[in-house]
Amino acid sequence: MAGLAFAGPLLSSVYDHIFSQDSVVVEADQQNGYCTSTWATLPGNDELLPRLPEADEREIVRWEREQRIVQRQTLRVLIGLRGNTDKAAQLRDVTITVVRRDPLPQGVIPDVRTLGCGIGEEPPEAAGVNLDLLTVGRPVSLNALSGKPGQRAAAKEALDWGKPVSLPHSLNSGEVYSLYLLGRTEAYDVRWKATLTWWDGEKTKTAELDNGGRPFRVMADPGKAP
Repeated sequence: MAGLAFAGPLLSSVYDHIFSQDSVVVEADQQNGYCTSTWATLPGNDELLPRLPEADEREIVRWEREQRIVQRQTLRVLIGLRGNTDKAAQLRDVTITVVRRDPLPQGVIPDVRTLGCGIGEEPPEAAGVNLDLLTVGRPVSLNALSGKPGQRAAAKEALDWGKPVSLPHSLNSGEVYSLYLLGRTEAYDVRWKATLTWWDGEKTKTAELDNGGRPFRVMADPGKAP
């Protein structure tokens, strides 16, 4: 599938979480390039605004980790799974948890550049979530969110990145499955994480996905927030 190669860029990302000794290998890569992301400059970092259009991804990642810039409106995470034992494993659920939701800070400056380079000829599955409507601290299943009126805009946006996620999904040994998670906010500064649950034939197991040990963070576009 496009965008997923277990010997390629997804493995090299500093954001990867790899559970290689388990029945399923799980990798999560926050998408930070200009093809997939737009950014806002946080207060006190105005000097970065003219540098963002020319910055390479390593600079973008460093500034994001230093909390000088933050993705705005929609943050995309590419998740890859591979069956890792002779027995088939079954991915049963993906849950989203809003860790924290704050008002937008004053003085946020949006970078207006968006390229939209595309993701290849064979996109994986994708799910979009309106984070504004989730209760802070309460995990919510993608299945529970599917079809809810407040989630329709996020679900429509996800269609540009892949067909809708369909769970459960069985993984045989060596088989690869990938999906995009799109966390969207229209009004807030939101931190969130995801949890995968699968059955390995004997036990239920989970993997928590975040941004290198920190929650994913996305902020509403300050020019569009209510």
